[in-house]
Amino acid sequence: MFHILVAEDDRELRELFCHVLSENGYEAIPAENGAKALELLDQTHIDLIISDIMMPKIDGIELTIALRDARYELPILMITAKNGMVDKQKGFQAGVDDYMIKPVDVNEMLWRVAALLRRAQ
Repeated sequence: MFHILVAEDDRELRELFCHVLSENGYEAIPAENGAKALELLDQTHIDLIISDIMMPKIDGIELTIALRDARYELPILMITAKNGMVDKQKGFQAGVDDYMIKPVDVNEMLWRVAALLRRAQ
């Protein structure tokens, strides 16, 4: 079973993403911000991260940079309301593997998760 860390400060979205992932055979691990995500990465094996950008303490871009600097190669799917080309560029330059703009279709999210996991193997 794949373990997916969901770093999202919006409780309702975090719960929705985790529920959809769990219903589709993934082990979803919630984190309310980037700092909590880093803490959880030290405690358990994670196969993929879904992260928002705008979060308190450590945002999604800072989280991605920290992970890439530490040589984590796991896939990162950014799901955010930041839809400008500069925002997308910052995300990809930081090291995200895929980028979705809110509101998202959870079915498309699942397709992208499956594709990222397939490529990561």
